[in-house]
Parts: sequence; structure tokens; C-alpha cells
Amino acid sequence: MPKVVILGQKEFDVRPGTNLLKLIQENRYDDQLPATCGGQGQCSTCAVRVLKGGGAPNQNELEVLGEDQIAQGWRLSCQIAVTDDIEVEVPGYEVAEAIQIEPGLIRDVLAYAADRIQELPSTQKITVKRLKDLSNRAEALVEGGGDPNDFAVLYAVFSYLAHDHKAREIPTQFELTDEKIEKILEAFAKRLPAEEEEIITYPYFLYVAFTILFLLTAGLGIYSLFRDAPLEEPATPSFTPNPEKAPWYFVGIQELLAISPNIGPFTSVAIGGVIAPTVFVLLLMAIPYIEPYVEFWRKDKSKPVGRRLRDRPVTTALFTLLIGTVIALIIIGQYFRGPQWEWVIPWQ
Repeated sequence: MPKVVILGQKEFDVRPGTNLLKLIQENRYDDQLPATCGGQGQCSTCAVRVLKGGGAPNQNELEVLGEDQIAQGWRLSCQIAVTDDIEVEVPGYEVAEAIQIEPGLIRDVLAYAADRIQELPSTQKITVKRLKDLSNRAEALVEGGGDPNDFAVLYAVFSYLAHDHKAREIPTQFELTDEKIEKILEAFAKRLPAEEEEIITYPYFLYVAFTILFLLTAGLGIYSLFRDAPLEEPATPSFTPNPEKAPWYFVGIQELLAISPNIGPFTSVAIGGVIAPTVFVLLLMAIPYIEPYVEFWRKDKSKPVGRRLRDRPVTTALFTLLIGTVIALIIIGQYFRGPQWEWVIPWQ
């Protein structure tokens, strides 16, 4: 199924042929897309910037937007039927046109910020290299290009100027006042990344966790008053059960010890009891760091892997295989091993 990516907002899997404007409206991303002509392709109020996909523009788009706007990536969302993966910036046309700022002013402000990089109060990592990169792309940014993270950096820089009233300190030939900075911030605010929902650990999460823990403990305590524990006979030094099995959560390692071979100086005890469990734990710990390379099918390995299962099939399969192996060893050791650790059928 084709995927629609609204940059900095959300991703959607849609049916082939889905109208882009209707999708945007149904998911309430149309605050700046009034579509005054009703989606007939006769106005430009539903225009979005298409960064990837979308097919060739039709005649309506060429007449309404013109070749210059089309060349910059602007398209009429009402005229796009999604047949392949597409990546767009929304709201789009009005937002980009609202950024009334000269590219030269952007460069002057970024140069000023680069000299005072330590003073910038921002949660996002801002470096001199990042500021120089934005300065080189100043023209594209004021035309509406760039991703939401670019505008997050610009918003942090201009917020710093507005907070400390430093407009007059910046050496520039362009007009820059506190009032203009406020207008620029309003324009940039519409291009910021969508905020992710956050849950504060304390007190909200801890209250829920401790409430569940209390109820679970109380429930088990009450249940234990009415049921005896399934204990075996008291242990005696003169009698050893055959087979002697570890608790269920360790019986998988016991089974691993039984099936591990002796390889050179490494005994089955060393391999099954130390080496194999250690490699298993280290592999689980390393997955977040090696995942971009484990997902070998991805073209751009510099970007982080998506959170959805379909974005990480190799990692998901590997993790499922490892956990499945642990569960299988526990089941075999618990139910299919008898005296002398021989193979038995539990229902016979």
C-alpha cells in the first residue's frame, strides 16, 4: 500500500488512488488548506510542497500555480491521486509565503549566533556547523524548503534574540526590530516538528505502577489464604530426585548445558552456562546500536530505523527467534526431560 508522509507530522498507509486533499482533511491537517474551490483545481489554497512522489502535474496545476511554483515542488493536493509513496509538507503554500524575510538577514543572524553558540538556550543540539549549513540554504528556507528540524533551530535562534532584545546588536544592513522578530517567530512556529505526547514519570506513571503493584501483591496474598502452595516432600540428604531440575526460569540454561558440546578447551558447562547466555544478553543490549546495519535492505542507513514493525522486519525476526529459542529450551527442559535427563514424552 502507498505511504503518505506528512513531514514532521505523521505517516499514513492508504489505498491506491486516495485523494491527497481528502486524506489531509480527514486527518485534520488542513488548517491552512481551505480549498475554496471545493477541490476542483481552480484555486491555489490547497497547495502543498511535494518532496517525493506525486507523479507529473496536470494541466490544472500548471495553469493555477505556474511553472515556477511547480519547479519549487508546489502541487495542488486536490489533484493528486496517491499511487505510490509520497512525502509532503503541510500546511504548505500559505505558510511558506508568510515568511517575509530576506535570505541575507538569515545569514547575518546565523553568523551572529555562531559567535555566541554557548549562549543559545535550546534543547536541540545546535552547532556552528549546523548554523553554517542553514546559512548556505537560506534562500530555500525562506521559500518554504527545509525540514521541521531546520526551523526548530531557526526558531531557537530568533527566540534567543527576542528574549534578550538583541536586535540592535546584530550587524546587518537589513531592517531588524523586535516587532519583526516576533512576526518571523510566528511564521517559523508553523513549521516546527509536531510535539510528541509525553508522560511525566513522576508522579503520574509511578502512581499507576505502584497502585498495580499493591493490588497484585494484595491479590496474591488473599489468594494464598485459600490455596496451598504446590510444594513437594521435605528435602532429605539421603534422597536426590532424578532428574533434579532447576526452577523453570533457569531450566532453559540447564537444557542448554545438556545439549552444548565440548569444543577444545571449552567444556559444555562453559559454553552453555557462561558463553551462550552472555552472548545472548550482549546481543539484546547491542540491538539499538547495530539495528541500522542489521536492517540491510534500507538504502539510507544514516537515518534511524522507524518504530513500526514493518520498518524493522529483520530486527523483529531476530528478536523473535532469540526469545522463541529461550522459551523452547524452557519447555523442553521442563516437560520433555526425565530420569538421567533422557528424552521423554510427558503425556505417556
